[in-house]
Amino acid sequence: MSQIPPNQQTPQDAGHDSGVPNVATLRRRVLSIPTLVAVLIGTALLAFALWRIFDFEWDEVWTNIKNVDPAKYMLAVVLYYLSFWFRGLRWRLIARTANIGGDNGRNVPGTITLSGIILMGWFANSVAFLRLGDAYRGWALARETKNDFPSSLGTVVAERVQDMAAVLVLVLAAAIWLTIEGDSKVPGWIVFASFVLITALVMGLLLMRVAGERISRRLPSRFEATYVNFQRGTLSSFSGRDIPPQLALGIVGWILEIARFYFVAEALGMDISFGIIMFAALANAMLTTIPTPGGFGFVEGGLTGLLILFGRTDNEALSLVVIDRTISWLSVVLFGGILFVVWHAVKAKKPTSTSPTNS
Repeated sequence: MSQIPPNQQTPQDAGHDSGVPNVATLRRRVLSIPTLVAVLIGTALLAFALWRIFDFEWDEVWTNIKNVDPAKYMLAVVLYYLSFWFRGLRWRLIARTANIGGDNGRNVPGTITLSGIILMGWFANSVAFLRLGDAYRGWALARETKNDFPSSLGTVVAERVQDMAAVLVLVLAAAIWLTIEGDSKVPGWIVFASFVLITALVMGLLLMRVAGERISRRLPSRFEATYVNFQRGTLSSFSGRDIPPQLALGIVGWILEIARFYFVAEALGMDISFGIIMFAALANAMLTTIPTPGGFGFVEGGLTGLLILFGRTDNEALSLVVIDRTISWLSVVLFGGILFVVWHAVKAKKPTSTSPTNS
């Protein structure tokens, strides 16, 4: 890897730059016209799907929802939130590998703290437009480690690359599982989309590694240092000996999300192939990347259609999607929102250090 200059932007500069997604920026985005437009688009698409494409018996859907097994539902909730701990641990390893917060990452927060930041980032993605939560996570890590924002954001990008690699592995495993079971309805678009996304991300990393210095020299001077720090944070997150445990933790996180979907189906008394469960859970995660808040409209319609494709009735599919979304979206808005408010209220009472720590 080519030599990359040290950070050229202090945490204070990053934290006060108007382009950095701090709390005020998040508040403006949540209440912005683009967010409202995105919600209206998602609502319109969902309403069209519910009333024009699918054929539901609403009394049966409501009966299914009322008869949910609370013990299995709570197990699904616990497994889902347990996945945040594994994601937090992986992010900590990535940040330490990238030397965020000093040599060997000595100022990187603990796993619980990083898990909380991930939850707050997912909360931001669930209520704001264009996945602002990913950038918010970079800002929060920069603030906690007194590092610069672009380098910290680079660790989030590295995590996303690993996520797509894990999703591709699990999607292929699900496709093999369904093929062995003799199911001919394997949705090729999910396999194709996973492959395209991971290929695009890897190609982007290779371009950054090979031509990063030339790219930085062509940028306006006020953007050059930002890009160099972002490049450094992203590429430094990948170290041969550290990648296997990071990938393993990522796969564990996704398996827990699959387990969440499995126990939601169990709570509804539905007998569904585990291969279908895997595809549905991973498709759910991919659909949330669509830039409406939480993937609203696209997740509900797309996942319901996918389950119907796999042979569930319209009523069963909608019941399963509604109950699962109370965990994967509504609970994130509730618990992530509470944590967000409490976190920033506590931080506001603490004096901000003015002595940056270079990484």
